[in-house]
Amino acid sequence: MDKADLGSAKARLVEIYHPIKRMQYSYSFVVLLFGVAAFAGLFGALLGVGGGIFLVPAMVLALHLPMKIAVAASVVSVIATSNAGGSSYVDQRITNLRLGMFLEVFTTVGALSGSALALYLHDWVMQLIFAVMLGYMAYAAFSTRNLDDQRIASGGFAKAKADRFARWLKLRGDYYDDAAKKEVQYVVNGVPLGAAIAYLAGIASGLLGVGGGVLKVSAMNRYMNVPMKAAVGTSKLMIGVTAAVSSILFFLAGLIHFTIVGPVAVGTTAGATAGTFVMNRLHSAWLKSLFSILMLYLAYEMLAKGLDLGFHLHLPAFA
Repeated sequence: MDKADLGSAKARLVEIYHPIKRMQYSYSFVVLLFGVAAFAGLFGALLGVGGGIFLVPAMVLALHLPMKIAVAASVVSVIATSNAGGSSYVDQRITNLRLGMFLEVFTTVGALSGSALALYLHDWVMQLIFAVMLGYMAYAAFSTRNLDDQRIASGGFAKAKADRFARWLKLRGDYYDDAAKKEVQYVVNGVPLGAAIAYLAGIASGLLGVGGGVLKVSAMNRYMNVPMKAAVGTSKLMIGVTAAVSSILFFLAGLIHFTIVGPVAVGTTAGATAGTFVMNRLHSAWLKSLFSILMLYLAYEMLAKGLDLGFHLHLPAFA
């Protein structure tokens, strides 16, 4: 390839990966970006997820941004929501710092494993597996939506027996529940199973590009005797660690455009800050209902993609 061909190829790459230069950047566009990001940050803080599940489809479908630019901006926004939401939950003593750092080790290892598996396994196989898992967790969250409030009222979370791993790591915690108007103490157990699900959450993140927060919140609440609100606060702290690594890769690839990331980061921070104050005032039943809807949506989308890739069966998709 001579210098002329090399220059032409480079120009085409710039045209592909820098489409923002061709866009009409106006005040109304910035306001729309801010509004969409604030909405994503609000629900991300309520549910303990990054908010990308709301943000990326909105930026691609409504604002017509290229997929890679939207994903890169979403990853940076996850760091913003984790900083805003995570720090607020820490200040409110909702976050279990020891548990979060422990599970994040398994999530990080899982993300590396997922990246390696992507070289050998068909995507559709893993997508169908995770669709079934998410569907079960959606059912489990909805069927137990009133259980948290009942156990908080009766002190059931504090009466559980800690396993030896939880005792050794001192993972028990407490927080003040604004909705129940009482101090909630809880004893963590089921540490091996929770660590295994955190590892699967990392695999999902590395292999499929989906956030692991939805799996980690379910694992902590369903299998580790962690109240829903404490699980949300702990997950919110964890997701920023994983996103920070991904953002470096996007930056090196030249996909982070600060004209997009700026309004998105400010919007998600504002939304996440509002969400952290709203979350502790809601009853756990409401949070679990919203959470089960999100998991059911993710399960359906993953099922649709898996059936399309594996069997060429086309289901209506919404993302």
